Amino acid sequence: MRRGFSRRGVVAGIGVLAISAAGRGVHAADYYRGKTLTLIVGFAPGGGVDTQARTIARHLVRFIPGQPGMVVQNMEGAAGALSANYLNQRVAPDGLTISTPGRSWFVEGIVRGPGIGFDPTKFTYIGSAGGSNSVAYVRASTGIKSLDDLKAARTTITFGSLAATTPTAMVPLLLAEVGMPVKVVLGYVSTARVLVALEQGEIDAVFTVSDSFARRQDLITKGLIVPILQSKPELPGLPLLRDVLPARQGDLLTLVMGTDNFGLPLVGPPGMAAEPTAILRSAFLAMVADKDYQADAVKADLPVGAALDGATLARMIDELSGSATPETIAAYRRLASAK
Repeated sequence: MRRGFSRRGVVAGIGVLAISAAGRGVHAADYYRGKTLTLIVGFAPGGGVDTQARTIARHLVRFIPGQPGMVVQNMEGAAGALSANYLNQRVAPDGLTISTPGRSWFVEGIVRGPGIGFDPTKFTYIGSAGGSNSVAYVRASTGIKSLDDLKAARTTITFGSLAATTPTAMVPLLLAEVGMPVKVVLGYVSTARVLVALEQGEIDAVFTVSDSFARRQDLITKGLIVPILQSKPELPGLPLLRDVLPARQGDLLTLVMGTDNFGLPLVGPPGMAAEPTAILRSAFLAMVADKDYQADAVKADLPVGAALDGATLARMIDELSGSATPETIAAYRRLASAK
């Protein structure tokens, strides 16, 4: 997928927003002074999304004129779609309620899956710390140390996953379609619970963003799990997912893995007023450039130095939505309904 932006453009955007915020002066400070923001997190406490969202919440308010308070509310369900539905249908566009629904909710919105009451192109995009790399990790006790080992495995390898509409389920299903001995176990409500199941041997493997291990680096450092496949060329020596699947699956994979390009977006409801939108976008970009935030971001496995501004995210979601043909959407729905 072509992003249609450059680092120079993002930096220029930071300057424009900073000048704009300065021009508003006291009025900008008055907008949030004495108020409290609510940040809705689309997953249960303890997982990668929750950890990263709370890092953002802790620092963002430092850069909002008027120094408002911040309350974090977890609203897990349907891999973030529940919180996105709530943001779309129940939240006033006054800039006092924002959300990090998760990493895949907007894809489900593009394909208009069951129970989806929102159009992701209508949300107000505030910013993202940057994209991510997704990796397949397998328990070392299975004896599998590489993708070739997985292909040759004589027993079925179970992948724990979130909802059927997330890459945690869809990618293992795509691997099964090309003949790998893979089975998907659905129903975990957070990545944190998937990792517990992985640690306890309840499942054999997981396909997830690498930053899911922000609080569980011990699983990697102790050698309990090993990486065997990745979505981006970031880990030396690991094969790429796109090279493993047939070329005819390219458009479907672009849609499924669009999540890696967006990272963890911070969004507001559709039609959010111009003033709080500009204030929050400016605050987000100031936050990601701050050294104290960056120190905490590294601990939470948030990307540093590759932030995406709100306007860029809005363009990216328009592009992803526009490129999803009826044929690609039909293939996505077929995969989401696979057992």
